[in-house]
Amino acid sequence: MAGIIAIATFIGFAPSYYLAPMFGGKPMSTLLHLHGLVFTGWIVLYLMQTGLIAAERADIHRIVGPMASVFGLVMVPLGVATAIITKQVEAAHHLPPQGPPLIFPLGAIFTFAVLVGAGLILRKRAAWHKGLMLLGTAAILTTPLARITRFTHLGLAAAIGGIVLTDILLAALVIYDVRSRGRLHPATLWGGSFFVATQALRILLNVTPAWLAFAKGMTG
Repeated sequence: MAGIIAIATFIGFAPSYYLAPMFGGKPMSTLLHLHGLVFTGWIVLYLMQTGLIAAERADIHRIVGPMASVFGLVMVPLGVATAIITKQVEAAHHLPPQGPPLIFPLGAIFTFAVLVGAGLILRKRAAWHKGLMLLGTAAILTTPLARITRFTHLGLAAAIGGIVLTDILLAALVIYDVRSRGRLHPATLWGGSFFVATQALRILLNVTPAWLAFAKGMTG
């Protein structure tokens, strides 16, 4: 799962970030470079931490853990600021909206914050920690998967496609639990329910006049 997340992140952001010169990408602001660096760092750390556990090196995993926690803490305000400021820049330059509506990246980073925060609190309960960290990291995968949806022409709106593709990871976790345990682990049940509920809330809020007015006020 960690490998899939890393590959999907690279593919989704290759045209605009990782391989931008090859695709004729536009110059990026310092904020976007910082955002890309920090969020990439999280994915690399998640892949490394998962690999350490698979290699039975929990001792190193615990040493690296505090650094990963710092990345997680930085990602939340950075993600919120990047989502809002990017929309503000588009509005200031009278550009057509790029990417999904504001509620989708904000909802993703909120879901990440709650699930990863819970996973860090429950780090001494291995199964809870593993499930919640996976779901939290999958939450921010909606953005690269939305980009994949757009440039592969899957027939879905980019934001909805990102959500649907992310839910495939949740479905895989459910199948893993049922096959290995005979039931859902509580982390999958409660974390997965929260995961899906925030997705539904994003879709519902995005069509309400109150939210649209609020988002317009934040982004100009």
